[in-house]
Amino acid sequence: MSVDLDILGIGLSAPGLSDWECFQSVLNGKTIDIDSKAKPSTLLSARERRRAPAAVKLTFPAAEQACAMAGIDPADPLAVFSSGMGDLDITNYMCRTLADQPELLSPTRFHNSVHNAASGYWSIGAGARGDVTAISAWRDSATLGLLEGITRTETDALTHSAPVLVVIYDDHAIGPMHDLWPSDSAFCAALLLAPPNRGETMARLTIELCQDQPRHAPLPASLAARIDDNPAARIIPLLALIADPARGDLVLGAEQGPALKIRRSSTGSAIGTEQ
Repeated sequence: MSVDLDILGIGLSAPGLSDWECFQSVLNGKTIDIDSKAKPSTLLSARERRRAPAAVKLTFPAAEQACAMAGIDPADPLAVFSSGMGDLDITNYMCRTLADQPELLSPTRFHNSVHNAASGYWSIGAGARGDVTAISAWRDSATLGLLEGITRTETDALTHSAPVLVVIYDDHAIGPMHDLWPSDSAFCAALLLAPPNRGETMARLTIELCQDQPRHAPLPASLAARIDDNPAARIIPLLALIADPARGDLVLGAEQGPALKIRRSSTGSAIGTEQ
């Protein structure tokens, strides 16, 4: 059994991959510029941005880009935030503080340590009118976060007539946390999903569950390195397929759980992509 869905918008937030245009340039062979960063969120005031945890600063720009590309108010979509480790910066801070001087633990940072902090901030900052969910599937959070978004698109999105925003992210790790999660570069990608036949679309995808091993067309070395570095970046082959339909179908794998076989449909008029 397969399902069809449309991609209405995409956003990125990562060193050297600051937006969709930047990603396309790197995919087409341009050298990655690690100093390139996503523009700060416009949904939060300057004061709120200063106080926001790292996960919020990472995810908001990508999520806002995806909504802006589709011309959709950030308050409208249902949303799924998927991350293996959440906010590693706060996790590292809390572990160190509790080990050395627990009486100095910041109540604000403790408040922001929960896994759904980024999705909670989005619900407030975007004024989301629908359900906003946070999930974790360890190193499978890219594939299973997308699967959750597809499920929502096939169920809740039809009921509420709203697209589904899928935000896949994980930060880089520092200190002892690096032994557990050896990632040196943060990565976030946001995709706005909708049932077919909503009008113009970046791409129409056909997706089915499978048990195949991961596979995709070759990528530039700089993008392949991101996949090896950060599990959230395992979504990159899908982004590449959306940018270039000639790359053929792919399989997004999962160490535990089903894999997703994905191909581009020939229907639908593409926007925002280089054909």
